[in-house]
Amino acid sequence: MTVFLEEVFGVSAKPVLSYVERTQVDDSFKEALESGKQVIVYGSSKQGKTALVSKHLPYSSHILVSLTPKFTLLDIYQQILASVGVRIIAGTTDRSSTEQSASITARVKALLPLFGGGEAEASGKTTAGSGTETRFEEVPVNLELPQTVADLLNRISCKKWVILENFHYLTDAVQKEFAFDLRAFQELGLRFVILGVWRERNRMAQFNGDLLDRTIEIPVEPWHESDFRRVVKIGEEALSVKFSDTQVEGAIGASFSSIGVFQELLKNICIEEGVRERQVFVQSLSDPDALKAAIETKTHDYASRHQRALEAIAAGHASSGGPKNDRVPLFLPYYLVRTILEHGFDGVRNGVKRPVIHDWIRSRHHRGDDVRASDMTNLLDGLANLQSVKSISPPIFAYDSQQKLLQVVDSTFYFFIKNADRDDAIAQIQNPLDTFTASMDSGQQ
Repeated sequence: MTVFLEEVFGVSAKPVLSYVERTQVDDSFKEALESGKQVIVYGSSKQGKTALVSKHLPYSSHILVSLTPKFTLLDIYQQILASVGVRIIAGTTDRSSTEQSASITARVKALLPLFGGGEAEASGKTTAGSGTETRFEEVPVNLELPQTVADLLNRISCKKWVILENFHYLTDAVQKEFAFDLRAFQELGLRFVILGVWRERNRMAQFNGDLLDRTIEIPVEPWHESDFRRVVKIGEEALSVKFSDTQVEGAIGASFSSIGVFQELLKNICIEEGVRERQVFVQSLSDPDALKAAIETKTHDYASRHQRALEAIAAGHASSGGPKNDRVPLFLPYYLVRTILEHGFDGVRNGVKRPVIHDWIRSRHHRGDDVRASDMTNLLDGLANLQSVKSISPPIFAYDSQQKLLQVVDSTFYFFIKNADRDDAIAQIQNPLDTFTASMDSGQQ
């Protein structure tokens, strides 16, 4: 059977053949599944969260909900029930006759698949001269209650895990609501695996402290050089190729500990070398320009996304009205983006403390003495919401308010900031001070 390149290397929704198990991560995850607790898998984007979970908990055998920023708690719970065939429908009946006696006790009812698709007897009844009527088994109407969701799943003997992907897409308000429901689900026996893009520990416990002893957290980072070399070896065997030492060393160095970037570089090296499927005989890959071309390709791919994202963050939230107290606004999101680009990879690779960011911004700000610590707190605390509003998915930055640390949570951003022309990136971002000054001058004419 032919093995294609995309099955071996690269970032994919399905586990690639070069997947490697890491004792600390994979064993911890398997133990967590047996613990009876809720499981949280977290880390930067493209660092193997989906690959880890799907390897040991096949998505096709469980309940998968891929979240978006528009999801509410009701959306989540309705999607969970729909995934196992539970239909939530209105229990009212349209009639052409005015004669009606009704004792219907619920407007929302459920048709459970355990009845084989037939209709169950309803507690309510209607009578009329003509028209259509559908009967449903009556269930508790408040689907916002964890008890309702758990009871419905228990009634159809559903013992599947619920996998919530992209939990970070939810608003903070919805995340907080779910954190309280998660404890209830724990007591009701419904198990969740939650995947999210963040790097701080105990994120869910920040919303609900009772979760500390009811959840197990599995960080997918860090990746080590030895892990990368095992990926290479497995991939070489699958494709019947042999990378040169120069290519392997170069790809490891250029990936900045991101398995996603590393996988993409290996894939693009193969493409440059003309390998798109398993070779009949072992093929040596040794073109010194293949790695360079692969890096250029990924720099271009990542640059287009990150440039647009940085421009959106720099623009901040839309506002109306003129300056307050006849003073020019602070435009802090712009200065945050600018100073991150100016300090580059070395400045952000280990995260940046809030006081350091404060000093960075004050040193080049048009009203530096007016930038207060509270302004920085508001800026950084609101960064997650700003990225959500701007549809930046996955987010690039996350602020850990406990450690007062700004971190990069999109692993491809390191690659971008290291390889892109940062001066050009800064030049492409509109300085809101220039726009504001121009608009004020225009208004005075």
